[in-house]
Amino acid sequence: PAHVYQLRSVIAATTRHNVPMIARGGGTTNFGQTVPLKGGIIIDTTDLTGVLEITEDSITVAAGTLQGTVNATALERGKELTVMTTTYASSTAAGWVAGGHVGIGSNSYGTIWDNNNVIRVKILTAEDPPRELSLTNSDLMCILHTYGTTGVITEVTFPIVNAREWLEIVVTFDTFEQAAHCIKTMAHEASIKQRVATAQGSEIASSLDPVKELFVPGQAVIIGVIDANDEASCRQVCKHHSGSLHIWRRDAQHKKISLGLMMYGHRMLWIKKIAPQAAFLHVYFSPEDCFTQLSALKERFGHEIWLELKFIPSGYLRSLRGLSGHNPLPAALLTMVSKDKEAIDHLKTYCDTLGVSYMNPHTFFLDEKGFWLDFQPIADFKRQTDPKGLLNPGKISPKFWS
Repeated sequence: PAHVYQLRSVIAATTRHNVPMIARGGGTTNFGQTVPLKGGIIIDTTDLTGVLEITEDSITVAAGTLQGTVNATALERGKELTVMTTTYASSTAAGWVAGGHVGIGSNSYGTIWDNNNVIRVKILTAEDPPRELSLTNSDLMCILHTYGTTGVITEVTFPIVNAREWLEIVVTFDTFEQAAHCIKTMAHEASIKQRVATAQGSEIASSLDPVKELFVPGQAVIIGVIDANDEASCRQVCKHHSGSLHIWRRDAQHKKISLGLMMYGHRMLWIKKIAPQAAFLHVYFSPEDCFTQLSALKERFGHEIWLELKFIPSGYLRSLRGLSGHNPLPAALLTMVSKDKEAIDHLKTYCDTLGVSYMNPHTFFLDEKGFWLDFQPIADFKRQTDPKGLLNPGKISPKFWS
């Protein structure tokens, strides 16, 4: 469909004939969100494009508009998105809302559920004829990161903020422990505004071909994007932790690849180049016991596990773990080099014993992901918007949908 009226017709027809349907954007997901488990049709939404409205503090776009296009349009006004996926060049606005949750900007603004990082979403229901719903505030919980199971997105409104001059840096360390302590200090240092920053062990760093000239094998790194005005403060912190800071590029230097394309979802693609069999687990450490838990994981799994660490200021993720406030939460992507599924199961079990919580990508079921304290309201909402269960079926377990 190239127009919403065409999308309405498609949804009405598929509903009338009881045909499953999966709305698909750029298809950049790493976790199989749009894999059709029950047959049916895939609705390609990438022709539903365009900036529909832009104000001083928000931008409204059609579902298939690339996030990179959204941000570029905001930049023309001296603004930028708060958070956008690392695959912004090919990922759509609706695709990120339905399947993503963090990205470039999350080190300052948190997740898709935080800080009104999504202001409003319009959807069509899976009915004949479809109803249009405009969702805001708490009603958005039933749409964000639910894989298009609860409605077909037609429009998204994002917040925009004053654009900053960003500085991309690579900081090298002799050990991962030094990098990890430094990234924690940076996350809690008010004088360093981060767009994205992560500490990566030497194994992960070795996969990042564009920046390998800046360090020697065995060194750990921090790669980050910080406010250019905070360079001096950042240098001081890195020096305190025995790090050597290198400028990778400034905003105006677009010939080099952005470091933003080596973090979050993109980071997994780099790792796959040197470890095709690798599997991943997103984990969240205790703010008080972060380094103890990290050490325990490394001691238990040795070279079979590769470490990364970042800090996300997410009130939402903290609330899932019984924590209050918005202080940065230590988060990591654990890379398990073994291709054995039992190794991942062992890793999850060991995390349970340590009190390390995780987002589980090794299931198709949304309700088993670990992103909601109570999934029942989402299942109830789906019954209202998709009474026949035709939207991306198979992504909700029989516990909530049968």
